[in-house]
Amino acid sequence: MKKCMPLFLTLLLMVSNVSLFSQNYQPNWESLDKRPMPEWYKNVKFGIFIHWGVYSVPGWSSKGQYAEWYQQGLQTNDTARQRFHKAKFGNRSYYDLANDFKAELFNPDEWASVFEKSGAKYIVLTSKHHDGFTLWPSKEADATWGFKWNAVDVGPKRDLIGDLFKAVRKTSVHAGMYYSLYEWFNPLWKKDPKQFAAQHTWPQMKDLINNYQPDVFWTDGDWDASAETWKSQEFLAWLYNESPVKDKIVVNDRWGSGVRFKHGGIYTPEYQPDLDFEDHYWEESSGMGFSYGYNREEDAWDYNSTQSLVLQLIDKVSRGGNFLLDIGPDEHGKIPPIMEERLLQMGEWMKINGNAIYNTVRWRRPSQWSDGRTDYKPAHGGGDLLLKLTVDPEPGYAVKEVFFTYNEKNNDLYAILPKYPDNRQLVLKDIQLPSGTAITFLSTNESLSWKQVGDNVVVTMPEYNPNKIKAPYAYAVKIAGYGKFAAKPTISSSQIMKNDTKNVIIITGQPGATIRYTLDGTEPTSSSAEYKTPIVIAATTTIKARVYPSDGAASGIATEKVVLYTWKKAVSVKGVQPGLRYQAFELKPTSTKDLQSITPVEKGVTETVSIIPLTRKENVGLILDGYIKVPKDALYQFYLSSDDGSRLFIDDEEVIDYDGLHGSDVKQGGASLKRGFHKIRIEFIQATGGIDLQLKLSSGGGEKEAVSLKWLFHN
Repeated sequence: MKKCMPLFLTLLLMVSNVSLFSQNYQPNWESLDKRPMPEWYKNVKFGIFIHWGVYSVPGWSSKGQYAEWYQQGLQTNDTARQRFHKAKFGNRSYYDLANDFKAELFNPDEWASVFEKSGAKYIVLTSKHHDGFTLWPSKEADATWGFKWNAVDVGPKRDLIGDLFKAVRKTSVHAGMYYSLYEWFNPLWKKDPKQFAAQHTWPQMKDLINNYQPDVFWTDGDWDASAETWKSQEFLAWLYNESPVKDKIVVNDRWGSGVRFKHGGIYTPEYQPDLDFEDHYWEESSGMGFSYGYNREEDAWDYNSTQSLVLQLIDKVSRGGNFLLDIGPDEHGKIPPIMEERLLQMGEWMKINGNAIYNTVRWRRPSQWSDGRTDYKPAHGGGDLLLKLTVDPEPGYAVKEVFFTYNEKNNDLYAILPKYPDNRQLVLKDIQLPSGTAITFLSTNESLSWKQVGDNVVVTMPEYNPNKIKAPYAYAVKIAGYGKFAAKPTISSSQIMKNDTKNVIIITGQPGATIRYTLDGTEPTSSSAEYKTPIVIAATTTIKARVYPSDGAASGIATEKVVLYTWKKAVSVKGVQPGLRYQAFELKPTSTKDLQSITPVEKGVTETVSIIPLTRKENVGLILDGYIKVPKDALYQFYLSSDDGSRLFIDDEEVIDYDGLHGSDVKQGGASLKRGFHKIRIEFIQATGGIDLQLKLSSGGGEKEAVSLKWLFHN
């Protein structure tokens, strides 16, 4: 019998694999989104992004800009890039710079060694960025551009993808690639995007998949066309059903305008550290400084410190995400020393504390906060703000004093400290430990003493000894055999959202468990009100609920703001004309609030909610003001899409807040409007990268429609 077990297990695994990956996925999101995440990706947590190409030759942009967007700025309206280019390269075009992208010092085995030593488990190399230059021999690149525009025929004269993948596959690191769907100035793209997708994008993607068989295929440049133009669903169906990597490939969510954070594979926030996707795999990418491509303009203080990078990794892993940290090699093929140093130092920390990172999942709560008055949001880009506000906070800030990760296979809980306790006392709040629970300090492998004090556990840390505690960027404590917790409850309402009705709240949790809740915004405890029957509310209420099981720890806290909208009366206006008034601004924005303190460069009237009134495509802002005329009394749902930030106000009340610098997404907000005119105001900012601004509405559960000229007026 024992001799048969290995064969039985092998067959069982084979059957399991077939059931998971060998389905016939249909070319629609409903089917494609059911594909499970490959097991290898669930456990790796840390990857390295590599932006490398012709843009590495100038390797320059103003601070706060992406150096890999050099060509786009050079050939549009970026006077700083144009001045730099004229001074350094004279009359040579961007395409001439490919001859200087020699990569003569590129040693793929050295790169692979650094990646492995960093503790990263996968890489994502730019096979092609938005300039269209390919790091592999692509006949489509040469055909559509009309000249040699690949690394084998010009510049390095070698297959950079093939060489790096061969080296990386000698290590424990998974080899993946980035691919831009579109190209800024490709003649075919400018002539016919659909033809470009069919004759250029699809053949290139299949070439990459078939010849290099990557573990990650990370698309970008999706925002200027729909998934239907790219035929993304059809490509993913081929990828999942027929391709040579169908069982192992990991893809992201950048497959067409409006798709990001909704469909595809992993969700990919970019410099959006406050985004959280509790029920979906995700990874945040960022540079060590600000730029992804190498930027010679950035100084040492523009780079995150090693401790800041470690804390960013911990923060994302504690929330169930991955960290994709970017490096930008130079045109010679060398990883800049400051970047290499950061990677190797992170690797030293991972050698000691990796068990608290790899193979972990989100616990019932990602972190424990200190007392204080407010939250923080780390800045967009480089710098050590996360470090400052976590380790050395400004007065009045509440900070994350402990991060949690959880190995569900071993039932081990990890508590990770950004700062060593001054009095050696680590207080873990809202935790009940069984007697005899073993707690270990990973830095030294010492067993730690602890005691239960009410609902908290107090752990005594050892005396701080710099000779024993290596890579002191953060400190991890293992709580063995503890961590099992109840699932969060689900809060639902009757969704009758008018001023003259009440709302019924229903909370569901696991059978046999007790549910506790609050209606005043405070966190529920074991002594809070017990949920037994539906709750009726007559005003907008924030409800919080928690499950207390008979076995295991309490769940995380579910929070839901249940809104009852009050009617907004129509306003009386005279002399209205179609369209909205606009004010266009030029600035380097971080928030729509920046628009309040500067003078517009242009004013006028526009017929649509769009980017048309902007004077340029980067570092701009827009305010649209006027009235929206609604044909009937109804609850109207508004859908605001933007890249970067935007806010919507109806009758001077903020209905949607999507402020900040971020990728494109759609945010929803509602207002109960009486028939007639209502004030409307839209604020919008755009820094760099993709650009988008759209507003749609619906009423009574009907179809969405664009807020067009028939709705918009001004006087």
